[in-house]
Amino acid sequence: MDEKKLKALAAELTKGLKTEANLNQFSRMLTKLTVETALNAELTDHPGYEKNAPRTGSNTRNGYSSKTLLCDDDEIELNTPRDRENTF
Repeated sequence: MDEKKLKALAAELTKGLKTEANLNQFSRMLTKLTVETALNAELTDHPGYEKNAPRTGSNTRNGYSSKTLLCDDDEIELNTPRDRENTF
């Protein structure tokens, strides 16, 4: 994604932010979504097949677990994906 598109997206997403509390809430939500999306992408690569595709080995997805991400001044609850062999 190029910088121009990112700036337009950021401007659209931040239109309703009026206070510092709004900005902090938005920042936490964006961090949560980014980390969870990255973890799900990594779990797709880890066992070697896409979600809901026929599995190629004994290791499969096994739902999610809750983890707490410690940030500078806050905690963010994440839903982290799991695998059956507990190797992710």
